Amino acid sequence: MTPASRLERINAALLEPFVRKALSSEEAMVARWDCDVIKGTWTPPGRIVCHLTGQARSGARPVPWSLYLRIPEPPMSHRDPVRREPFHRDLMLYGSGILDRLPDGIAAPRLLGVTEHPDDEPWMWFEDAGADEAIGWPQERFGLAAFHLGRMHGAFLESPDMSAWPRLDRSHWSRQGMARMLTRADVPAVFTRFEGHPLTNALWDTDLGAGIRRLWSEREAFAEALDGLPRTLCHGDFCMPNLMSRLRGDGEDETVLIDWQYAGWSQIGADIAGLIADSSILPVRRKVAEPEEFTPMMLEAYLSGLRDAGCGDCLAVARFACLAALAFRWAMCALLSLDGGVLRREPTSENRAELEQRLDASVRAQQFLLGLAEEAREFV
Repeated sequence: MTPASRLERINAALLEPFVRKALSSEEAMVARWDCDVIKGTWTPPGRIVCHLTGQARSGARPVPWSLYLRIPEPPMSHRDPVRREPFHRDLMLYGSGILDRLPDGIAAPRLLGVTEHPDDEPWMWFEDAGADEAIGWPQERFGLAAFHLGRMHGAFLESPDMSAWPRLDRSHWSRQGMARMLTRADVPAVFTRFEGHPLTNALWDTDLGAGIRRLWSEREAFAEALDGLPRTLCHGDFCMPNLMSRLRGDGEDETVLIDWQYAGWSQIGADIAGLIADSSILPVRRKVAEPEEFTPMMLEAYLSGLRDAGCGDCLAVARFACLAALAFRWAMCALLSLDGGVLRREPTSENRAELEQRLDASVRAQQFLLGLAEEAREFV
């Protein structure tokens, strides 16, 4: 199947059932449509999220419509074999009714329907939630999302029926999952490059280098501590592209979570650690605030959500979970990012300024994360 043939499958006949559901009109006839790619590519077998808009005729008048199409990544294309199994997990979650039980303040967009194709993954059609994307949020809106997440984690904390549900991912934040990540990364080889690189060799014997080596030596203790924490329903990819805000009819601001394919039965605190890292420590899309300001704000909001859900007795454990995940997992991610961006590249007159800028950002991130490690050690 070619990209063109994949795109050519979108026509009025395919769109009409979902447009009618979106408009709550059995008479709507699709008159025209446009398609914008939000994530991914039409090239199979790639994952893609598209925003489709257009006009329909309902009676004598034209009516605008809007919906989203999501085609998941094929299972066998994922680099981690353990995570290949249910890339239709979000489809299963919608069918299970679990997402209907999300607590007040957090929601998943309504699934309008699914189309099956023998040579492609299921095409999932979602309502346009009428929401604002997180990339443009002010800082305080991230705090509200953290509060809503805390309420969700509290609502499902150690839920017996959830822990028995077989389709939730249990691989990524487990001790075994972290071990796989670190084995693939070959951290000892990264240390060798760190010690020998002309831009970083002077850092090897400083507090920074010693702190990174100490954290690596403590990996089993951190992994064991994280693996023993209480579990809850986690989104698994709680980051800017999957967060939206929507104003409800009662005037309350609601956090809408999309793309549930990595949803798992995972440690408390795992999701919020990912958002903190993605938005301040190792920003990929936008740096919302400096981590020294952003991290305590987000932690306090998350813990407030847990408290509001009746889980006040687990706040210390949840704080440790977030600190340990940031200090251990994301410090390793920062090191690997340094490896790819600096340590594997020889400085030249053309790239030296760029490499030094990357190194400076990495050093600042590592210093902050090593500070969090100190606090996390008090709990271990």
